[in-house]
Amino acid sequence: SSYPDGFTVFNNVLYFEADDGTNGDELWKYDVVNGPIMVADINPSGNSDPTHLTVFNNELYFSADDGTNGDELWKYDVVNGPIMVADIHPGLGSSMLYDLTVLNNELYFSAYSPNHGFELWRSDGTNAPSMVADIYPGITGGNPMDLTVFNNELYFNAYGQNTGYELWKYSQQTTITYS
Repeated sequence: SSYPDGFTVFNNVLYFEADDGTNGDELWKYDVVNGPIMVADINPSGNSDPTHLTVFNNELYFSADDGTNGDELWKYDVVNGPIMVADIHPGLGSSMLYDLTVLNNELYFSAYSPNHGFELWRSDGTNAPSMVADIYPGITGGNPMDLTVFNNELYFNAYGQNTGYELWKYSQQTTITYS
C-alpha cells in the first residue's frame, strides 16, 4: 500500500504524501492529465514524511525531514521545487512542527526549539520564522495545539505555567492572552 495522506489542493492540483515502495514517504501530486507523480525525493536515504500541507502565499508549506536537518518547515512552488524554509532545531534535531494555520498573511504553527520546547511560531513567508511567545518558559514549552482562526484571531489550547491546559488566543493587534 502507498498510504496516501494529507490531501491538499494547490494550483488546481492535488498534493499528498505517499510511499511508492522505493523512495519512502515523499511529496506527490495528482492531476487528471498526468496521474500521480512524485514531486521530489526530499530524503533520498529514507522517508521525508511531508505532513501538514498548507497553502500560504501561493506556495505549499509543510513539515518534512531531509535526512540531514530533521523534521523542519519546507515550502514548494512549481518554479523552485521544495526548499527548506528554516531549521528551527539546528542539526539532526527536529522542530516537529504541526498545526500550520494561516491568519492575515502569516503562517502560524507549533514547533519545538531546544531552549523553549514546543511554542507558537509564525512566518510571513519572506523572513525567517520567529517565536510568537514563550507561553511556558523553559524547555518544556506551552505546547500550543488545535490552532483555529475565529473572528480574525488565533485560538488554541496551550499549557500555562499556572493554569494547566486552557484556551488561549492571539491577535496580531494585541498580544497572546489566556482566555
